Amino acid sequence: MTPAPSSSAVPPSSAPAWATLEALADDAGATSLRDRFAHDPDRAARLSGAVGDLWVDWSRQPVDDEVLGALADLARQRDVPDFCARMLAGVEVNPTEGRAATHAAQRAPDGLAGFDRMADLADGIRAGTRTGATGAPIRAVVNLGIGGSHLGPAMAHEALGHLAHPDVEVRFTASLDGAAVGDALAGLDPAATLVVACSKSFTTPETMVALDTATDWLRAGVGNDLSRHVAAVTAVPSLAEARGIDPDLVLALPDTVGGRFSLASAAGLALMAAIGPDAFADLLAGMHAVDRHLGEAPVESNVPVLLGLLDVWHRSFLGATALAVVPYADGLRNLPAHLQQLMMESLGKQVAADGSPVEGPTGAVVFGAPGTDAQHAFFQLLHQGTDVVPVDLVGVARPVADPRGAHHDLFMANLLAQAEALAFGRTEAETAALGTPPERVAHQAFPGDRPSTVILLPELSPAALGQLVALYEHRTVVQAAIWGINPFDQWGVELGKQLATRFADLLAGGEVRDEPAAPLVRRYRELRGG
Repeated sequence: MTPAPSSSAVPPSSAPAWATLEALADDAGATSLRDRFAHDPDRAARLSGAVGDLWVDWSRQPVDDEVLGALADLARQRDVPDFCARMLAGVEVNPTEGRAATHAAQRAPDGLAGFDRMADLADGIRAGTRTGATGAPIRAVVNLGIGGSHLGPAMAHEALGHLAHPDVEVRFTASLDGAAVGDALAGLDPAATLVVACSKSFTTPETMVALDTATDWLRAGVGNDLSRHVAAVTAVPSLAEARGIDPDLVLALPDTVGGRFSLASAAGLALMAAIGPDAFADLLAGMHAVDRHLGEAPVESNVPVLLGLLDVWHRSFLGATALAVVPYADGLRNLPAHLQQLMMESLGKQVAADGSPVEGPTGAVVFGAPGTDAQHAFFQLLHQGTDVVPVDLVGVARPVADPRGAHHDLFMANLLAQAEALAFGRTEAETAALGTPPERVAHQAFPGDRPSTVILLPELSPAALGQLVALYEHRTVVQAAIWGINPFDQWGVELGKQLATRFADLLAGGEVRDEPAAPLVRRYRELRGG
């Protein structure tokens, strides 16, 4: 397949559907969600659908058939199906780095080239046959990474912890704070520990500093032979081997797989050690099922495309600046952090893929917290604040645990109640009818018309988790294709990295010039005692 011309060369407002949507947006608030449901009894059934094993309900969004039709037209006019097909086919879609984006290829059947090597290592650890320098079996795996080398695998490990091998301790650490790597190693036996340094470039300062600390810790416990205690996942194997890591324990990460899209790659080694190769394969299969849906379903019934279009509707036409993601499953408590990187790093762009300025807003702020914790934290703003913030409510039908049968139905009742309250609110008349003192009626009324999407997983299985992750990945790519931006680069993180090197020298005693940061540098030195 040859590359098609990029729609980024033409602003999205040039699409005929854009003007139609602008006109529809002017009237979007004229009909409340209450009225939409009252006038359309089949709305909930019509505006929902399956993708893999997931059930997605977008009926509480401020849309009707006319809006959805115009959004579908916009997707076609902006070549979204073609862009997704090119991505799935391995054609270059990352122009600033001259690369394809092959994360979907990793989870196709037999697509992950290093799977067998990962599986052999993971099986040996789980069976107790993989030994360290002293002959002791490896019983702990510590993953050192940051960003995509950490957030996705750590999230998945938390979500699938109920499948973890009882005799294998798997830990993840990312912060440059020395306390973090110390906590990750605390209580472990160096003779029984494998450290996995996960860095695409194998130059990431946070990971390299943590690796130096971890190798010092290992040497103190087992001596200088670390050939069975350190593994690496990288797109530059030569740099890992130059650090003395055994080539047999260096796993390749394709440079066409971005970190935030790398869960289904060798970056999942520590996760595989925890849950086993079969469960990891199920995770890949779940992701692949959504990849196929993206490539095969028409726009009107393509769930990741529809969700991406709804995001564009909110951001470009209705003025929403944020998206809240609230999982009603404790195992998914790290999902919002993973999605923050996935969506904000992909969509936080102010120029189109061809380098021209974008003509309107792009990525929204993504935030979230688990279920009832979130309700008692930021839901006050969601219900009665002055900003309208779309919300994703993610639930699981069959729980991992439900002591006394007293927890899960009540937990999910909260999800359904929040969807209802956000959408329909409570009028002042209804509030007064409850006997509310007149002076408090305005305070206790709820405006409603706060949009939400409900995503239901049948259970927190590897396959369902893979489907959920892929759903958000493709939803993100769809938004980028509409706006004409490149979702696969992240140049915005580079400047801070470069400046940090200079400031590290200053904090270590370098000459402080007359510059804006000078007072802070001097005060830091005083407080540090240097």
